[in-house]
Amino acid sequence: MNLIKNRILITAGEPASISSEITVKAIKKLKKISNSELIIITDPDLIKNELKNLNLPGRLNILKNSLNFKDFKEDYINIFPIKLREKTFPGILNKKNSNFVMNAIKTSVNLLLQKKANAMVTNPINKFIMKSKRFKFNGHTEYLGHLSKFRKKPLMMLESEKLRVVPLTTHIPVSSVSKILNTKMIIDKINILNKELTEIYKIKNPKIHISGLNPHSGDGGKIGKEELRIIYPAIRKLEEIGVNVKGPIPGDTLFQKNKIKEYDVAVCMYHDQALIPIKTLYSGNIINTTLGLDFIRTSPDHGTALDIAGKKKADPSSLILAIKKAEDLIQKKNGK
Repeated sequence: MNLIKNRILITAGEPASISSEITVKAIKKLKKISNSELIIITDPDLIKNELKNLNLPGRLNILKNSLNFKDFKEDYINIFPIKLREKTFPGILNKKNSNFVMNAIKTSVNLLLQKKANAMVTNPINKFIMKSKRFKFNGHTEYLGHLSKFRKKPLMMLESEKLRVVPLTTHIPVSSVSKILNTKMIIDKINILNKELTEIYKIKNPKIHISGLNPHSGDGGKIGKEELRIIYPAIRKLEEIGVNVKGPIPGDTLFQKNKIKEYDVAVCMYHDQALIPIKTLYSGNIINTTLGLDFIRTSPDHGTALDIAGKKKADPSSLILAIKKAEDLIQKKNGK
């Protein structure tokens, strides 16, 4: 099924967070410049309440026909409805609504796998409250991999205009990183990264720089052996199969201004090694893109911001960038 217009699904996210606020603000700003059909997967009451809270005009269109969404209306806020379990209050988490959060994600993925939409943009979730309802995943990315058609192991990539970073391990304790890293895992994930950058991002022979794990990349084995045992062998194998890689490069030099210009993406060994530099340099202008799935998924770079929920202070900039990025990736994927 080829969609006439790009159709992008926006998930509800945590209902007690800033998700509904940034969604309303983003759609209002994008209405005049976006050519996509933007559909929110959420409880309509959340959007009604947010419009009232923000004192903004807006007409809701509740979609009933998911077969082709022919009831989509321009100049409306279009919602594919799912119901909250219990009433929510800004900034106050309620574990009984965790199923609502998961349902929004599952509904979006199902529609994507059925070719009813082109991409999904996910609002922030609170995985800790969700784990109280048997959510067994370390994060959003891992859950999407579970829901994808072939139970894939996706990659998280954060990108700004001038920098892309990929953490090879994500939401695990730092003490576990060296236990989980292995040569095959590094090779497999960088192969996925190289394939996606080449085929979807249309980057020819992407330059991939890889960090070390230890200070000074182990200093020849004097400060840790992981570089010698795990990372160097992975890099040699990747070079043998034609991937344009370089490393391991010490984490304290990988993100110097002159170094950033030398590569298309920096691959790091753990979460904070990748995210601290990009969030320090480009906070508010970052998109989280998931690579290696059966569908396009982007998201803002921030969390639920419960401390400012309901206070009209939330900035939708990162969500707007995520929607625009989804549009860009759809065009590139379609060869346009």
